[in-house]
Amino acid sequence: MGVALKPMALLRIDRGVIATNAIKLLCMPACVLLLAWLLGLDPVSRDVALLFAALPTATSAYILARQLGGDAELMAAIITGQTLLAMLTLPFWLKLVS
Repeated sequence: MGVALKPMALLRIDRGVIATNAIKLLCMPACVLLLAWLLGLDPVSRDVALLFAALPTATSAYILARQLGGDAELMAAIITGQTLLAMLTLPFWLKLVS
């Protein structure tokens, strides 16, 4: 994946990239946090669940997309964008629960 990370991939802004970034970095952590509060999880378990939900997608998705004939460039754009955006969203989510 490291070789496939291209800054030019960030210029590919379409509905797919925006939707996946919003769902993975905003909606999914919000749902997990709500569920953790509803279940009454202790703070450590809640924070761990939130952290895992707010992390960017795995880089192995790029390898799978390339090997299985998917849109590897789209996957590279998604992974690159999510990795950079996670630098902003992770502190937000962790600050929210502290």
